[in-house]
Amino acid sequence: MSEKPKDISSLDRFKDVNPQEINWFPGHMYKAEKQLQQKLKRVDAVLELRDARIPFASANLEFEKLLGEKKRLVLFNKTSLSDEEATQDWTRYFQVQGIAFLFIDVLEKRGLRKILPEIRRMMQSRQERFQRKGIRPPALRLMVIGIPNVGKSSLINGITHRKATETGPTPGVTRHQEWILLDRDVELLDTPGILFPKIANLETGLQLTLTGAIKDEIVGKERIAEFLLSALHENPASRLFQHYALDPSEEEVEPELLLEAIGLKRGCLKKGGVDRQRTASMLLKDFRSGKLGRISLETPH
Repeated sequence: MSEKPKDISSLDRFKDVNPQEINWFPGHMYKAEKQLQQKLKRVDAVLELRDARIPFASANLEFEKLLGEKKRLVLFNKTSLSDEEATQDWTRYFQVQGIAFLFIDVLEKRGLRKILPEIRRMMQSRQERFQRKGIRPPALRLMVIGIPNVGKSSLINGITHRKATETGPTPGVTRHQEWILLDRDVELLDTPGILFPKIANLETGLQLTLTGAIKDEIVGKERIAEFLLSALHENPASRLFQHYALDPSEEEVEPELLLEAIGLKRGCLKKGGVDRQRTASMLLKDFRSGKLGRISLETPH
């Protein structure tokens, strides 16, 4: 997949952030990547989960090398948080690319019933080969992969209608591998999220942090909140000013000062002025829960 073009104008204020420092690759993730290489030989197809708000940034380029010709269905999760028009644009884009994909939302249980039928369609020729030989096709074996906190464990829970795996709001909750029966003829191997060993591009690193794939503390909540504000300034789907009852005259205010204005409006104060950390935490929470509108941070243009 080709990389998206970069507009660095909105990133100028973040030049002090070193992309090489936006790395979160703990030991269990390194071990899981090694295991992934081994387990791929045992599966028939892969479910690759990405974030619908950042379809490019949430793709792990290392997967492309590891998967080779392995069958893959790309699932774009969290569509209830992504901009509808942008999602339609991405749908047309991936249709032209000839990639097997579905836009889903695990928490809203949207699109989950389409996954197994689509996999069976993709693997039909494999099943027919067994049938021609008079052999009952063995169960399809799948693997789920994706970056941290993109919803892999919740996806499995949603498909199986039970709490099959441990979930959590922070990156790296799943730390083990296990086979899970999805249906009478389909098994799935759950794997921990695996992130790039290195993030060379600043915008990608900031987007991944903003959407929760990387711990906030790596960059700092204030800087991530400022990046969010700079992105929302340019996004017509944002309800930022309405949600915080901000004065429209503040639309041209720099993100650093806009964060202060939001803190004042919401009473996030401490001795000496606005509590910027508390304000940033509130802002990030509101964005991640959808209170600021359905926001996509990437477009295919």
